[in-house]
Amino acid sequence: MKHNILVGIFLFLNIFFTSAVKAEDISLGVDIGFGFLDIGADETAQTIANISGSTVTATYDTGAVFGRIYGEYKIADATYLDIGFFQTGDVTAKYTLSGATASESYSANGLDASVVIKENDTEGLFFKGGMHSSTIDGNANVTISGTTYAAKATASGTGFLVGGGYDYADGQRAGITYYLNLGGDSAADMWLIYYGFLF
Repeated sequence: MKHNILVGIFLFLNIFFTSAVKAEDISLGVDIGFGFLDIGADETAQTIANISGSTVTATYDTGAVFGRIYGEYKIADATYLDIGFFQTGDVTAKYTLSGATASESYSANGLDASVVIKENDTEGLFFKGGMHSSTIDGNANVTISGTTYAAKATASGTGFLVGGGYDYADGQRAGITYYLNLGGDSAADMWLIYYGFLF
């Protein structure tokens, strides 16, 4: 499936660079928003408590800042191909118990491609659906009696995305997108609320 996404991106770029596309059919965009991502901190805290036999206190983020840059190519009236790159900030959880502390943080990045259907080509509602190829990077630290142990992990994979929003005539855009299975992990879904500009 990841291979299919990369092939699709290659075909899009090939069309872009080898065909006589009109400048007005191409737009570049930047979105900034907040991604709500559940990293399962409550479950992790309970697991630590079960193993240690101690009460565990957990504090954690519910999400992180999200940024995306993308290109949009008009393929028909009110129908567009959207290809972009996204990056999240760190989502962190901290756990405290008698004699030890632990923390974990995750961030995600990747490429996405979707078809966008608009109410019209100037201003109005839009809906999108497509796929992403993404990576989740994780870092964990455990401190016991003053000694810290660190570990890193990475997960990569593909998933689907759906979303919608509103385009304004002056190029502003607001919307929401749901990314399923970030990093190929069925437990890592993200709701994104964003605001951006099309140039």
